[in-house]
Amino acid sequence: MTSHQQHVAEAFVSLTDTLADGVDPTVLLDRLALHCVALTGASATGILMGDARGNLRPMAVSDERAALLELIQLQTGQGPCVEAWRTHRQVAVPQLADEIERWPAFVPLALTSGFHAAYALPIRAHRQIVGAVNLLLQDSAELDADDVALVQALADVTAVSVVRWSVEPTRPQDILTHVQAAVSVKAALETAKGLLSAYSGESVADAGQAIHRYSARSGERPSDIARALIRRTLAPETVYGQRAPRRPEGHDDHDDHVADEASPRPTL
Repeated sequence: MTSHQQHVAEAFVSLTDTLADGVDPTVLLDRLALHCVALTGASATGILMGDARGNLRPMAVSDERAALLELIQLQTGQGPCVEAWRTHRQVAVPQLADEIERWPAFVPLALTSGFHAAYALPIRAHRQIVGAVNLLLQDSAELDADDVALVQALADVTAVSVVRWSVEPTRPQDILTHVQAAVSVKAALETAKGLLSAYSGESVADAGQAIHRYSARSGERPSDIARALIRRTLAPETVYGQRAPRRPEGHDDHDDHVADEASPRPTL
């Protein structure tokens, strides 16, 4: 693993560590701003987040020049970060000097501050836009596509961490409860895959793929689908839909019932 790859891995870990002492949303967003500069060709970074009224608020910057530009964007409603927030799209401006008519208040100040290119990316949590991150470059240049993709991933991971952060500290028993829940979900999924495999004649692995395809179609979680199959509130043919495979020759529904009754069921 190269040093860059190691830094990327450490960045993702630091942005998801909501259980550590001394970590709150402001810490996570400060980390995001610093990682964006350290891992990409950006010279400075600013992060804005939306409040309950739909207004943007400054949350983190990598240096004071970025702080001033974020403030100008909020005051004037101009700039790449505000535009990314409004349009829900990435904004790429490799030559800021060419956009003075587009953002007459933002561009002159950005150039005076030493920045000649800007990029902005929407920050997303579960398909909902919750903010935007601004990348400022001292040189007029296109930011590498891999760097843009990396920042988008880091920003979205941070958004999920912020949403899931809790004011109450996590207790050891809370961690054990979540781990046990994961174990129970796995047991339920394995049982459900076995039921589908017996119904369809497909392999257990193919039955698992059928559950995930149905999850994508229905929007239900695989764990909920598994529980419904075990409780017989969801029929196997519903999971398979139009591509339901033929049952093996000589298959007897009574044999399935007996096998199901004899099989141990996980505690959910």
